[in-house]
Amino acid sequence: MIWLHLVVALFTLLGASSSSALTPPMDNRPSFFSGDWIGTGTQDMFCFIRLQQDGHGTVLVGSASGDWLGARILWRNQHQSMLLMEVSPLPAEPGRRLIPLSRLTLHSGINQTLQLQMGEHPVCELQLHNKVLRRARQAEMLLDNPTEIRKSDGRK
Repeated sequence: MIWLHLVVALFTLLGASSSSALTPPMDNRPSFFSGDWIGTGTQDMFCFIRLQQDGHGTVLVGSASGDWLGARILWRNQHQSMLLMEVSPLPAEPGRRLIPLSRLTLHSGINQTLQLQMGEHPVCELQLHNKVLRRARQAEMLLDNPTEIRKSDGRK
């Protein structure tokens, strides 16, 4: 009976000490989020966000009418979560149909997605532009050349 308790205690200690080895460390690098993000949302909205590695960014939200809302942002990666530190509306430019955007929040989601909200209203869900293009090419290849489809590691 004592041996059973010792074995259980030993496995408990080994399991607790090795669990951190199974979990990769959080990525705090700006490159985790930097890049061009695109997405669509409710009421035919189109969103484009450019996040630079220095923590600056630009947000554009296009409506079906052709008007654009815009803002500059300061952001940072805090343990793989998007932290929006400052929002500065872009100046209005009627000739370009650009309207200042002020009430803006960004949330990072699962599998590197961003959710953009204006006030309490969700506007768009965004993914990295390159990731969207890669997936679109894979879908096109599936439809156009089904025998040529390969897995991401090169296998058929």
